[in-house]
Amino acid sequence: MNWITAGLLFANVWPQFRGPNATGVADGVAPTEFGPGRNLAWRAALPPGKSSPVFAGDRIFLTGHDGDKLLTLCLDRKSGRELWRRDVSRARQERRHKLNDAAAATPVTDGKRVVSFFPDFGMVAYSSHGKELWRIPLDPMPSMQGVAGSPILHGGKLFLVVDQAEGSYMLAVNPANGETLWKRERRPAPGGAYSSPVVYRVGGEDQIVTFSPLELAGHSPSTGEKLWWVGGLPPQPKSTPLVVNGVIYCYARSFFGDAVPSIAAWETAIAASDRNGDGKLQKDEAPDGPAKQFFGVVDRNKDGVVDAKEWDGMKEAAAPKSAVVALKPEGRGDLTGKAVLWRFEKNIPDVPSPLLYQGALYMVQNGGILTTLDPMTGAVKKQGRITGALGDYYSSPVAAGGIVYTANQTGQVAAIRSGAEWEVVAVNNLEEDCFATPAILDGSIYIRTGKTLWAFKR
Repeated sequence: MNWITAGLLFANVWPQFRGPNATGVADGVAPTEFGPGRNLAWRAALPPGKSSPVFAGDRIFLTGHDGDKLLTLCLDRKSGRELWRRDVSRARQERRHKLNDAAAATPVTDGKRVVSFFPDFGMVAYSSHGKELWRIPLDPMPSMQGVAGSPILHGGKLFLVVDQAEGSYMLAVNPANGETLWKRERRPAPGGAYSSPVVYRVGGEDQIVTFSPLELAGHSPSTGEKLWWVGGLPPQPKSTPLVVNGVIYCYARSFFGDAVPSIAAWETAIAASDRNGDGKLQKDEAPDGPAKQFFGVVDRNKDGVVDAKEWDGMKEAAAPKSAVVALKPEGRGDLTGKAVLWRFEKNIPDVPSPLLYQGALYMVQNGGILTTLDPMTGAVKKQGRITGALGDYYSSPVAAGGIVYTANQTGQVAAIRSGAEWEVVAVNNLEEDCFATPAILDGSIYIRTGKTLWAFKR
């Protein structure tokens, strides 16, 4: 698993959210049955946090928080012993969903250093031995549910996407010294966007792919220029795109599920609802439907009224259905009608990212529903419940050794034999909440739960 493009020093690494380029796939064979009394290599107590662990060499890096301290931790991979702990002071308390967290973003490492991102502060980098290298305080990040995307390293640059209600941007930084290389404005995300960027290679050219409200887009790593985009996607992406064999897979749910609402033209809405005649809609004037239900989101500038521009934005956001889309973008500009290979619009997950493994595309959603699709056509291969591990899912699936691993919110981790007719092999109960995505390295699986990092090995 040698991810050369990141400039990593070690052959066996899991350097970012979901490992190399966020694919979630590892070499080796990890245990299928594990718990406090079975196949346990070690367990380590952790502070609160929902970021996933990342690895380089013999070191594990995580983030957490303790009061006003935002923490970066380093553990020894063989024993779980804490090697060092560093902190920055929280600059503010951003608004976030109750299931989000001040340490939700996963750090990224290249072996020489680790970079942590905290929306309540900004970014901070440490050497692998815990020396602070640089810090970048960032401005407040107004978001419906709290900014949560994770940074990535590629080609000697650090990339961070901040999608927020107004003033969204993508930032490229020199990871050695924290120097800003470029900053590009992005479209606003009034409902929030919580996806992390990935790398896409086409025609010998590397691109940074971002999933923002209503569109997927490719950007130049050198300048941040938007090279192409595909529109017509749902407005609140939470999962991270998946790049495998030159194809990009992404999905998001609509605000409204499959029932896409009909929204009147602005002139019609004003004529019917503008009781005070000021040419705008107050909250108590908003008609029933999305305008009333999501008034705080539709009112992008938070001035307490909805104007014509904000109304049109709501209409655009309400149009797309929930969907998973396979794309092969080639060329420049608007590729909406050209790049889509297939589209599937049923049983789309909310938060977990997709997994492509051994010829099947896996999606896990709330209720413990696991769906496999043919990655070439989008045809359903199998759909069913993960018996013994129902409930809500925020962790993304990962795979190794012919097994797909899924973890639900209550800490039930299923080991599922991969294939068109997938089969649940075992369900392991860790009895703590689980939001982080597991990591697999050298035949071990590492799982962060509410208070613990677990290491299981056959």
